[in-house]
Amino acid sequence: MISKRAQSIDASGIRRVFDLAAKLKNPVDLSIGQPDFDAFDAVKQRVKQAIDAGKNRYTVTQGIPELRQRIKERYLANCPEAGGRTEVFVTAGVSGGLLLSYLSLLDPGDEILIPDPYFVIYHDLALLLGIVPRCYDTYPDFRPRAERIEEALTPRSKVILVNSPSNPTGYACAQEELNQIVELARRNNLVLIYDEIYESFCYDKPHARCFGQYEQTVILNGFSKSAGVPGWRMGYVVAPEEVVSQMLKIQQYTIVCAHS
Repeated sequence: MISKRAQSIDASGIRRVFDLAAKLKNPVDLSIGQPDFDAFDAVKQRVKQAIDAGKNRYTVTQGIPELRQRIKERYLANCPEAGGRTEVFVTAGVSGGLLLSYLSLLDPGDEILIPDPYFVIYHDLALLLGIVPRCYDTYPDFRPRAERIEEALTPRSKVILVNSPSNPTGYACAQEELNQIVELARRNNLVLIYDEIYESFCYDKPHARCFGQYEQTVILNGFSKSAGVPGWRMGYVVAPEEVVSQMLKIQQYTIVCAHS
């Protein structure tokens, strides 16, 4: 009765640890990427105002226009020349953005290169969709080196995924490291997915950015970590217009829209 697709993956080990810890008294929780602070008071107040104002209906598929514009302005502030070819799409968390990215960019049998160690969804979401996850080695210091990624390339490679700061290692790319990976993607005509959801937690150096460097780049980000609202599932994608147009079609028939 169960599909081969469902049988191709196992339940997340992280979630199993999380469920076990919920039964313990005062555990130290290192299981999932959850901020150790609550939503900011200003955020809570604005949400209450929105609820009272009746903003509880479906949003448009790609996200509330004013929100998308503010996100776009934030990225264009440092790279205004990228504005003509960039669109913003609001998703149900970065996980929703990953699903839409995989479905929009990769066919069954295509390969996506992911770091080892990796956030579990990078790997098992690929298996679920018939995509081949290939790991590139980041040991012993968890640095994503362009030369290690290049060693993992095959003729079926289509996407490189980089996460910085990293879940689960916490390693934050230096700008030059990221620049080299961007150049590798360009040289090999690969798509770069850059998951920067933890950007607010770079403490000892500036967060490495790649917006505007390479046209075949999909950036994933959101508000779960920085605003302390992971349960609200609010993320977004910054990507070329032709990618976003495909995400719009897929979201219409899956998640429908992000939260109002």
